[in-house]
Amino acid sequence: MRGLTWADYAEELLDYVDNKLPGWPERVRVMQANWIGKSVGVRFAFPHAITGSDGALIDDGKLHVFTTRADTIMGVTFCAVAPEHALATHAARDNPALAAFIAECKLGSVIEADMATMEKKGMPTGLTVTHPLTGAQVPVWVGNYVLITYGDGAVMGVPAHDERDFLFATKYQLPIKQVVAVEGETFALAGWQEWYGDKEKGVLVNSGKYDGLDYIAAINAIAGDLAERGLGEKKVTFRLRDWGISRQRYWGTPIPMINCAECGAVPVPEKDLPVVLPEDCVPDGTGNPLNKYEAFLKCDCPHCGRRPWTRSSRARYSACSTTTNRQRYPLCQSRGARACRTGDSRT
Repeated sequence: MRGLTWADYAEELLDYVDNKLPGWPERVRVMQANWIGKSVGVRFAFPHAITGSDGALIDDGKLHVFTTRADTIMGVTFCAVAPEHALATHAARDNPALAAFIAECKLGSVIEADMATMEKKGMPTGLTVTHPLTGAQVPVWVGNYVLITYGDGAVMGVPAHDERDFLFATKYQLPIKQVVAVEGETFALAGWQEWYGDKEKGVLVNSGKYDGLDYIAAINAIAGDLAERGLGEKKVTFRLRDWGISRQRYWGTPIPMINCAECGAVPVPEKDLPVVLPEDCVPDGTGNPLNKYEAFLKCDCPHCGRRPWTRSSRARYSACSTTTNRQRYPLCQSRGARACRTGDSRT
């Protein structure tokens, strides 16, 4: 599998969106910023003593979550894990109903737009983890709205101050504990109100020594206490993910990599670009025909010079080629017209 490590450039991309795109419509800039999805928060752990079939603690005895609302940690009444999470798998071994629910969840869409509108479903695992600051036991649920690919595949449930958690807790009759108050507003369980999620005007209540702190002060204090216990730290995350682009097929722009047994994956030198597909390679229906085309595959390693080593037979899929065309045209001024030819299946 080949890919583009977009995530390594998330901060740089966001800087361009914010400061280096003069004249771009604001709605487009906002859309791009949301796509990159920078989140500043706290990653911390709920300790537990749950062991697997081998007798070892699952995930080293820690259920990690990431949140931008660490100020509400004293309002946690449950945790939810993705259907693929190790704790979900463990709990389902002796629970046929839970196993069936997990199988059902895995058939659902993982597209963010779909998950935002779908019915939130859950099932208790029968497992508990320990609240990192209070020591209270917190029940663990499997939720169909939790993605294993986002963060650690688990979330803390604070139904008093998160609308999704509020609806989930109401549906399954889970406790709801208010820990943020706004002057002049009254908290009630009858239905969700927008101010429940406020982090501008609210101060902490029912939170012990953190009572009276605002959003920023509370996060700093709580993050500091978690760090002292070795259970958490402040962290920046991005929604942007790396992009797997390779396909095992003949058509498409070849990926300019050489697989050397001594040097590993080695990029084709710039002087040897573009890599051109052979025009006399005929697919026979038994897989990628390039894997049988020795004249294309065998080449010298540009690092150690040994031969024969194998050129990558994988190609980028068409959406990648279309996307990168827009990066190619601006090269005309600096590299000349020849560098801008786009008529061939080249990279």
